[in-house]
Amino acid sequence: MVKSEFLGKENVHKLMLSLGFFAVVGMLATGGQMVLTTLIVSRGIDIYAVSAIGVLYPLSMVYFAFSQLIAIGTASYISRKLGEGKQEEILPAIVTAFLMTMLISVALMGLTWWFRESILNFLGAEGNILEFASVYLIALIFSIPFTAVVLLLSAIFRAYGKMKYAMLVVLIEAALIVALDYVFVFLFGWGVGWIAASIAISGSIASLVGMWLLVKTSSLKLKALKKMGTLDWLAVKGILAVGVSALGRSLATAAFALVLNRAVRATGQEDALAALGTVNRIALFLTFTVMGVNQAMQPVVSFNFTGKQKVRVKLALKYALIYATVVGLVGSMMGIFLPAQVADIFTTNRDVVDDVAVVFRMQMVLFVTVGIQTLAATYYQSIGKARASFFLSVAKPLLILMPLVYFLPRFIDDRLAAIWWAFPVSDVIFTGICLVALVKGVKGLELTK
Repeated sequence: MVKSEFLGKENVHKLMLSLGFFAVVGMLATGGQMVLTTLIVSRGIDIYAVSAIGVLYPLSMVYFAFSQLIAIGTASYISRKLGEGKQEEILPAIVTAFLMTMLISVALMGLTWWFRESILNFLGAEGNILEFASVYLIALIFSIPFTAVVLLLSAIFRAYGKMKYAMLVVLIEAALIVALDYVFVFLFGWGVGWIAASIAISGSIASLVGMWLLVKTSSLKLKALKKMGTLDWLAVKGILAVGVSALGRSLATAAFALVLNRAVRATGQEDALAALGTVNRIALFLTFTVMGVNQAMQPVVSFNFTGKQKVRVKLALKYALIYATVVGLVGSMMGIFLPAQVADIFTTNRDVVDDVAVVFRMQMVLFVTVGIQTLAATYYQSIGKARASFFLSVAKPLLILMPLVYFLPRFIDDRLAAIWWAFPVSDVIFTGICLVALVKGVKGLELTK
C-alpha cells in the first residue's frame, strides 16, 4: 500500500488540515445527503413519511453499529500496525475485515426479514406511519451489506492517510442517493420504498469503485483472494477489541432513540414525532462534520502513539479540539438564532414547523461542546484503550440521556418540554465527564514509556 510515514513526520497542524479537509468533506456529503433526502421526502411524499424513517432510525443505527464495529476497529488496527512497522500483518487483517463485514451483514438481513413485522410493532410504527415504515424497511434490508462495505473501505483508506479515496467513495454514494431520490420522487412519482432502494443502488456502485481503488493502490490481489475463505483470528481479536466502543456507542444511540420515540409518542403529539425525525437528520449533518475531524485525528494519534511520539499525539488532539469546537459553535448559533428559519425549509405544516424550531433549539443550544464529547472517546480508541473508549461511547445515551428522558417529565408539568430539556442538561453533565477523561488521558500519556 502507499507509504504512511508522513503521519509521523509532517507538521501536525498541516497534517490535520489536509486530512481534516477530505474527512470533513466526506462526512458533510453523508450528512448533507440525509438532510436533502429528508427535504425530498417531506416535500415530495409526505411529512409523515419522514416520521416513518424516524421511527426506523433505531434500527438503522443497529445496522450502522455493526458496520462501525468492523470499520473503526480495522482502521485503528491498521494505524497501530503501521506505527509499529508491522505491515505484513495488515493484509490478512483487511481480508478478515471484509469477511466479518459480509457475515454480519447477511445475518442482519436474514433476521430483519424474518422478524420485520415484529420489529415494526416494537418500534411503534402505527397509524399514518405504519404503511410508510413497512415499505421503507423491506427496501432498506437490501442496503445493509453495501453500506457496510462503503464504511469499511473508507476506514481502510483513512488508516493509510488516503483521505482523498476515503472521501471519494463516500461522495459517490451520497451524490447518487440524492440524485436517485430526486428522480424517483419528483420525476417518477414513486414512494418511500424507493428512497431506501436508492441507498442499496448507490452503495453497490460506491463499493465497486472503492474495491477497485483498494486493489489498484494495494497488494490486495490474487494472494489475498486465495485466503478469502479464512479468518486471521489475531486480527479478529484486535479489530473487535477497539471496534466494540463504536458498536457500543451506536447501539446505545439506537436504544436511546427508541426510548425517545416512545416517550414523545406517549404524549400523543404525532407532529412532535415528525419534528423529531426532521431535527435528527439536521443534527446528524452537523455531528458528521465533527466526526470528520475525529476521523482526521484517529490515524495521526494511533500512528504516533505506537511510534512513541507523544508531542505529536498531544498536538493532534489540541488541533482536533479547536476545529471541532468551531463547528460546534456554528451549530449552537444556528440553534439559538435561526431555529424557525431552519424549520421552514423542511415543511409548510405550521404545527410541525413550530415543533421543529423548538426541538432544534434545545438540541443545538450547547452543541458547542460536541467536540469535547466525541473526541474523548475517539482519543482513547486511537490509543487502544478499549474500556475507556467504550465507557465514553455509551455513557451519554445510556447513563445520562435515557434517565433524564424518563425522570424529567415526572417533575415538569409539560411532559414534551421536559423531554426536550434532557438534551442541554445531558450536554452539561457529559462535557464535564469528558473534560476529566481528556485531562487524565493527556497526563497518562506523559507516564507511558
